[in-house]
Amino acid sequence: MKNRGFSIIELIVVVGLISLVLGIAALDFFSWTRKAQIERQVKELYADIQAARLDAAFTKQRRGVEFSANQVVFRRFSTNESTAAGTRISTKSLPFAITRTTWANPADGQIIFDTKGVMADPIVKVICVTTDIDASYDALIITPAITNMGKVTNRGVACGQDNVIQK
Repeated sequence: MKNRGFSIIELIVVVGLISLVLGIAALDFFSWTRKAQIERQVKELYADIQAARLDAAFTKQRRGVEFSANQVVFRRFSTNESTAAGTRISTKSLPFAITRTTWANPADGQIIFDTKGVMADPIVKVICVTTDIDASYDALIITPAITNMGKVTNRGVACGQDNVIQK
């Protein structure tokens, strides 16, 4: 009578192949998770900027969004407050650092929406997530009347409108 089992060599080869496949799958899962986190950050920023626009239009009070490398500050301005002041509504920490195009006043990093929800500055602003992960959405293009999500085309170049494709 023949014994129909597996030899130890066959078992070791199968276990080795399964380990290899699981290792590759784990690396792909980590990359996929990072891409999803970057896209989530961009989509949340998009929603927050749209909310600031709508709040400005509906409440007839100017709203501000101030960007720094790792956080975003949302402000409300009463009719007698200057652009530099404002009441802080909320602050949001960002898991991934951002960069932005050079603005007229690079020190403030602020966007102001007037009482109609239109950006006071006519120059297009671009916000990019600083990462080497190739996500589907990793930038925002903010024009006076609309905000779009986009993708950085060349990571070696500074964040700018000519380096982002709108999606």
